[in-house]
Order: sequence, then C-alpha cells, then structure tokens
Amino acid sequence: MGHWNIAITKFETIKIFLFSIIPISQTSCKINRQLNFIILVMIFFCLGGQFSYAQIRSDSLIFASTNRPANIFSTRFDKQLSTYNLRNSLYLNENFGNYFVGLYEDYFSTLIKLNPKSIKDEQYFSFITEYSLHNNFQTGIFLNNNILSDDRKLGLNEASIFSASFFTRWRPYDSVTIAPHFGYSINRQIGENDAGYLYGAEALVKSLTISDFEIHSTFKFLNDDISPRKNTLRYFNLNLSNSFDESFRNILSSSFQQSRKDFYFKADSAISNDFNITNNIQSRTESNYFLQDKIAFYNSTNPFSFDLIGRVVWRDIDRDTRYRSVANISSSIFDVKVNEFRLEFESTGNIKSTDFDGNIRLMYSERDERHLTKNFGESNVFLFDERQKAFEERSSTESEKNNRADRISISLSGRYRISTVDTLSFSLLHNKLQYDTPSKNNFDDRDELLSIVRLYYIRKLNPFFDVFINLEGSLNHIVYIYSERSSNNNYQRVIRLGSGGNYNGKNISSRNLFEVSSNYTVYDFEDLNPNYRSFSFRQLSYQDSSSIRLTNRLFFNFYGYIKLSEQGDFKWTNFSGRPIRDLEEIYIEPKLNVKILGLFYGIGIRYLTLKTYMYKSNLRSKESDYRSVGPLAEISIILKKLNIRLYGWYEFIKTDNKRRELANLNVQMFWNL
Repeated sequence: MGHWNIAITKFETIKIFLFSIIPISQTSCKINRQLNFIILVMIFFCLGGQFSYAQIRSDSLIFASTNRPANIFSTRFDKQLSTYNLRNSLYLNENFGNYFVGLYEDYFSTLIKLNPKSIKDEQYFSFITEYSLHNNFQTGIFLNNNILSDDRKLGLNEASIFSASFFTRWRPYDSVTIAPHFGYSINRQIGENDAGYLYGAEALVKSLTISDFEIHSTFKFLNDDISPRKNTLRYFNLNLSNSFDESFRNILSSSFQQSRKDFYFKADSAISNDFNITNNIQSRTESNYFLQDKIAFYNSTNPFSFDLIGRVVWRDIDRDTRYRSVANISSSIFDVKVNEFRLEFESTGNIKSTDFDGNIRLMYSERDERHLTKNFGESNVFLFDERQKAFEERSSTESEKNNRADRISISLSGRYRISTVDTLSFSLLHNKLQYDTPSKNNFDDRDELLSIVRLYYIRKLNPFFDVFINLEGSLNHIVYIYSERSSNNNYQRVIRLGSGGNYNGKNISSRNLFEVSSNYTVYDFEDLNPNYRSFSFRQLSYQDSSSIRLTNRLFFNFYGYIKLSEQGDFKWTNFSGRPIRDLEEIYIEPKLNVKILGLFYGIGIRYLTLKTYMYKSNLRSKESDYRSVGPLAEISIILKKLNIRLYGWYEFIKTDNKRRELANLNVQMFWNL
C-alpha cells in the first residue's frame, strides 16, 4: 500500500499543478474535465513508464525509446500593449518500484485586446505509464490529448485529439527494441466528430555491430483509422558507419518518411447539395527520401582534418479531395502534386595550430521543383471538352510554379593569435544563386550574388579590460533576366564599423559599443522607372551596459542606448544623397538592485523617446514624437532548483498631443523538480 499512497500523493500534486497553470476559460474547463478522467485512469492502472512529449516530432519514438527528461515546471506570462501571452509547461516522471509514471503538459494562450478581441488557446497533454515484467519486457498505457481553439474565422480554428494506446516493449537483444501498440482515438475538427482504432509498431536498433559496421536504425509505423478519415505515418532511417582506417570514417545515412493527414474544410454549395455534406475532406500525403554518404578524416596528431559529403533528397506532396462536383466544371476541381528533387555536395577542411585555427567550406546544390495537375475519374462525354479545357488551364497555372535553383557557395573563417594579448578573427562568404523557371509566363528568373566579409580584432590591455574593433561589409547583387522584372535589379551594399570595450573589475563591470552603419540600395534602371529609387539608410548608435557593486547586497545597474538614423534618396555615381527622414531614439533604464538571501529586488525608471522628422523642400520638420516614462520593478528568486522572475513597468505615454497610461508585466518561473 506504500506505493499506492505515494502514487496518490503524486497524482494530487500533478492535478494541483495542472489546474493552477491552466487559465479559466471555456477551453480550459473542457481540459479540466478531461484531466479528471485521465488522472482517475492513471490511479486505477497505477501508471508507470517512459516519459513522452505531447508535441512529438514525426520521426521521434514514443514507445521504443526510454529517454526521460528531468522533472521541470515552467511558466511565462507576458503583457505588452494589448497582447497577453501565457505559456505553461510541466514535466513529471517518477519510479515506483517496477512502475514508472511520465507526464507532459504544455499550454499556450494568446489574448489580443483589440476590436474585435482575439483569443487563441493550445493545449498539449501526454501521459505514459509502464510496468516492468522483466528487464527486457515492459507493458503500459499511453494517453494523449491536444486541443486547439481560436475565435478567429480561420479554415481550421477548432480541433481536438484524444487517444489512448496499450503498448509493449520487448528487447530481444541489448541493441534491439521492438514496441507494438494498439489504441483508440477521438478526433474533432470544425464541428465534425470522428473516432476509430489506431495501431502500429516502433523499433530501435542502437549501436549494433555487425562485422566492421556499426548500425543505428529507427522504425515507426502508425495507422489512425478515424472513419471517414485516415491518418498514417511511415518512418524508417538507417545509419551505417565504418572506420576503415584509424583516421578515416565512412558514414552512410538514409531515411524514408511518409505521412498522410486528412482534414476537413468548408464545402461549397454545389458539393453540399450533391453529397449532402457540410465539410469536404482533403488528404495531404507527403513522402520524403534521404540518402547521404560522408567520408571524414580526423587524426589527433594531425593538425588537418576534412570531410566529404554527398546527399540526395527528394520529396513528393500529393493532395486529394474526397468529394467533387462536375456540374460546374472549373480549374479548381483538380488536385495538384508537387515533386522536389535536391542534389548536394559539400566539403569542409579544418586546420589547427598553436597560433591559427582555420576553416574552409565548399557547397554545391541543385534543386528542381515540379507542380503537376492530377486528372480524375471518367467524365460525361458532353462535358469532355469543357473539362479538358479546365484541366489544361489548371495545368498551365501550376506549370508556372515550376522552378530550378542552382547554388554554389564558399566560406572561409579563421582566428589568428598575433600575441598573447592580440587576436584577429576573420570570416568570408561568397554565394551564387541561379534561379530559373521553364514557363514562358514566369519572369522570375534571376541571378543573385552575395558576398559577406568580417574582421574582428580584440586586444586585452590588462586582466580587467579589453578593447575591440569590428568591421563588416556585404554586397548583394540581384539581376532579373527578363525585362518584365529587370526594374528590380539592384545592388545592396552594407557597411558596419563598431568599436568598444569590456571592463570586468571587482566592483564595476561595463560593456560599451559605438557603431556606425550604412545601407546603400541602388537600382540599375531607376532613371527609366520612377517608382524604383535608390536610397540610403545610415545609423549612428551608442550602447552602454554597466553594473556597479555598491555593497555586498546593493547594486546599481544601467542600460541605455542612443540611435540616430537617416533615410534618404541616394546617387551612387557621385555618392551624394538627399535626406527624407530622420529618426532619434533614446532608451535609458537605471535600476537599483538589492540582494537578500536568494531574493533580488530591483526598482528603477524606464525612459524611451522616439522622434521622427521629415524633409520638405529641404526644410526639416517634426513628424511624430513618442515619449514613454515610468517606474519599473523586478523581483527575482534564484535558488538551486527554482528560478522566479517578475518584471514589470508602468508607463505614462505622450504621443504628440495625446496622453495615456499602460501597464506591462512579465512573469517567468523555472522549477527543476
């Protein structure tokens, strides 16, 4: 009975947590009723097992894997302007002898107080339990419940999924695990309720050695028959690695993933009348194939290492609409299929020495994408010509989306230790993209060149103070091949120069950054098209972040920045410009912090001003003036397993001649249970 008492205590704690973190709303009331039922089921089965996430990736294993995260409870609440955001997460797992209980709860809520008001709630709940009959054989139950509720008029603004599965996990060998499962699922979408059986299996091969090969593999098979819909998942991956020399290693990776999702969407009037339905059904089947071979050279006694990678990836996306009406033939009745093929080659070289670390990377890829129109069924001979015309129209429209992209890039990076106090780092990237569209009605064909270079120098003046200089530049050139889009041809040049320092002393720490940046965008044919005018954007900024330790418990922190920006028309030929708009932004946040045991209290002032000026006939006039000032407060609890932070400010806002007041709040909690 000891285990039962402990289990009931744990479940009451779980229930208190769940009910405390889920806001009271129509959606959350539904959640509470479901959680009551789930917790009763948990207690009845004296649940135990592996931990499982609610938001599970399609390639992750639920039943075959035994990975268990740490016990954690976290919550975060943000309120800024008219937007409220809440996120709560709970991770719990516990052993009771041969039993194991794992639970995961994630809740998101967003409220936007505008006219009209918008509320969106998302809830993900997973629970898995397991009883170990033998070290190599376990059995258990998995519960999953997801809810989406959005009061906006979207295509899919209401959905819920609840499923319960029974599973077993068998490990016939130390490296092989097999886990079949069977269950029942209840699914609701936009007012349609479906239910049916779900079944499948998972398998895991981990570090299995056969001959000279080491094998890692996962397998996942799932069918969810919720008539009249059906969802399926097929996933398989295989990694073979072989060390044919002390320094060389060959890794062959492959995977296949296919998922089918059936979902409801609003049926038009013709479909509703012909088939007596409210919502139509569309199936989306996506298939992904992946094959890669990697050869790597690494030797701890050799300063040089490299790898070579060849990769083939292709994907198919197939859509099928369940009900169609041929009474009114149009191009929209035809479904489409997308085929994508990608071929990539990549190589990386590294060199490490006492004074220099360097890296070079080469990459080449080809991607081809095709959009195909699918025909269906037999047609009435009297409607054949009309249908054929609609099919050709849809095929023509889809073919305009076909495209091919070839990309080649080279990147260099390195760090040179000039002396014990001087270090110079650099990086360089050059990328070329060639984008082609075979359709004569698509004029998006273009070539794009991108070059980025960065130099960073840092000097350590003493153990407490270092200074740095950072220089960055980029050049992006876009050239559209056809005259229909060539007015968009442009050069974009960005230059950024920054300098600053870091000081870390016994009682004072400070980081300062002074930066100037310029962005020049120049169109090739601006003289022919007045709608495309070259422009410049220049900015000067200064940022300071400092902390002063007044006593062992009293600290003064300061954060602030000044940004002065100018936007204007620009002529690259004579490097001259005409200002159009100026912006002045100032932010200051001085704060006094007090530390008492594990508690931090902070009070301060938050000041923000943003002014914009416009130029008319070379005369500068103020366009807008935004000012916000008010007190701020912060409370933080930092313990070994518990972190809590409450940060908020109240601001008095003045916009031109209007005044208003606004409260903002941020609450965060992280508890390592």
